[in-house]
Amino acid sequence: MLNRSLAGMACMHTVLACAAPADPLSEMDYFSEQPVVLSASRLSQPVNRAPAAVTVITREMIEASGFRQLPDLLRLVPGFQVTWVRGNIQAVTYQGLSSIYSRRIQVLVDGRSVYNPAYGQVQWRGIPLALDDIDRIEVVRGPNAANDGVNAVQASIHIYTRSAADDPGWTAGASVGSAKVRDGLLRHVGASGDWQWRVTLNSRRDDWIKNQRDEARDHLLDARAEWRPNNRDAVTLQAGGVLGEWDNSSVGYTFSNQQTTDFFNGYVQAHWQRTLSADNEWSLLVNHTVTRADETFPPLFNRRLGVLAPDNLNYWFSRSALEFSWQARPTEQLRTVWTAEARRDRAWSASLAGPDTHQGNMYRLSGNLEWSPSEEWVWHAGAMLEKHYYAGTRLSPRLAVNWLPVPGHSFRLGVSRAYRSPTFLEQESDFKFTSGPFLVDQLMLSPFKLEPERMDSAELGYLYHQATLGLDLDVRLFHNRLDDVIDFTTPYPVAGELARNGADLTYANLHQARQWGGEYQLRWQPGKASWVTLSQSWTRIRSDFQDMVDSAPAQTLSLLASHDFGSLSGSVGYYRVGKMRWVGSSVTPAHDRLDLRLSRAFKFGQTRADLAVVAQSILGDYSEFDTDRLFEPRAYVSFTMHF
Repeated sequence: MLNRSLAGMACMHTVLACAAPADPLSEMDYFSEQPVVLSASRLSQPVNRAPAAVTVITREMIEASGFRQLPDLLRLVPGFQVTWVRGNIQAVTYQGLSSIYSRRIQVLVDGRSVYNPAYGQVQWRGIPLALDDIDRIEVVRGPNAANDGVNAVQASIHIYTRSAADDPGWTAGASVGSAKVRDGLLRHVGASGDWQWRVTLNSRRDDWIKNQRDEARDHLLDARAEWRPNNRDAVTLQAGGVLGEWDNSSVGYTFSNQQTTDFFNGYVQAHWQRTLSADNEWSLLVNHTVTRADETFPPLFNRRLGVLAPDNLNYWFSRSALEFSWQARPTEQLRTVWTAEARRDRAWSASLAGPDTHQGNMYRLSGNLEWSPSEEWVWHAGAMLEKHYYAGTRLSPRLAVNWLPVPGHSFRLGVSRAYRSPTFLEQESDFKFTSGPFLVDQLMLSPFKLEPERMDSAELGYLYHQATLGLDLDVRLFHNRLDDVIDFTTPYPVAGELARNGADLTYANLHQARQWGGEYQLRWQPGKASWVTLSQSWTRIRSDFQDMVDSAPAQTLSLLASHDFGSLSGSVGYYRVGKMRWVGSSVTPAHDRLDLRLSRAFKFGQTRADLAVVAQSILGDYSEFDTDRLFEPRAYVSFTMHF
């Protein structure tokens, strides 16, 4: 491992040497402002005046990383851990506390939640979104329930797609490489009168984990249209879908090496925004999502009892949402935004939760206020009042203050509360094996009324911005208290069960955890052609459940550096994660990973082209989930043309 680390540091030193400021920034670059974010409070604000810590993953970072799949980009965020259980099951967590179901992180794409309320997870591979269509990703590190509501407990991830006016014309691309990588992309961006549109077709295929049956194929279509009939109104229409053909399970329960999943996820969305003045606007957002998975395996056979049911883990869920938001500036020092939302969730899985369709309504009312009595002080108050079909009526408040004593320095102090609601599976599970009229074995059951999990959090932040050095630093110290953690308890008696051991897994509110630590992220841009991002985190957990104690690595490190040589550009990514345990699994040893990317730009008349070579995990095999699921070194070549 030491040799691997030394090799990685040597590669980083080479890239940093290439990043010498041979091409200095201009005067305008020197005095550029800090990034402006929307995700922390729905108000547009520089990161040093936001009520929470926010990491921005930019378009250039996405391209330089060489990543093909969306969750891998979160390796660039301090404190995040990413794992691939298999090619179609990905898990993401922030500072530990998670199983392969990332139940405490909210994820939104253009304001639409893609969090699965049936299992409490994000099916990352099933989001109808091509990486090439992402403009930026804003990650709020820490609870953001005052803005995003229930389930935004550890963090919330806001993905914003590119405008339909970006890069007009046709784009075609393909990637091919080891691990059966076969990707294709076709996109058209056009305009007519007051309308602009983008249509994207994307196909992806790979075989992710070494010596595992987990080949996955995805085919997605995504469309966006924008209508601007006047200077006040903007209407955005979006629709898309993914078809997935995946080997093995999509929910983690594997009963046969012949298990397969046919997956579909589709959505429609409309967003109407009306600007009344510079600081006064309202918007209306409506969307609908449907997800279906047909997951089958050969019949399970018992010599004494014969064929056992179930023979599938099929499920579907849907969500419909309507949201109204109003932003105003009552006084010069005060800005406000108010939001009202109604959602309806429906879920069904005869095998896992019985024959009934489970459904519920959720209603939300939230407000965020930003008061800046002077240039040195910014006060924030926000709260989300929700009535949830399982969690009941809950209030999630946040208070924060930013102090900017001198230019370039900012301090932030904040406290907040957030809730995670029980999922349909946790509250309604009824998973069993039967043979004819006989109950053979009750595998999962939900006999108790579950309370929502609660997170109380306090944080202290410091931001440093020095434009003349091209340097930005963000430091965060935090302490979290998580109560009423939902997990499996001891077997529960079940009448008539032949196995006579009761329900094997029974959901209940069981544990608590205390979490504290620190992290930083640094971005250095010594010249126009070079930039480096570096982040580290340190976390400790105390809990009555050992899996949670071990769930966060003591230290993580992430580095991405890029240099543009003209028509040729190169980047290096180095990622290290300490020893940890995904809750419910065995210990994953500490591991490091080194990726390289080299690209060359071409131009043929009006046609632009880019050829890129990416090598991943060049230090050798490593595991990020258990010890027998290895990510091996691999490489792929991509070629893109724009005309």
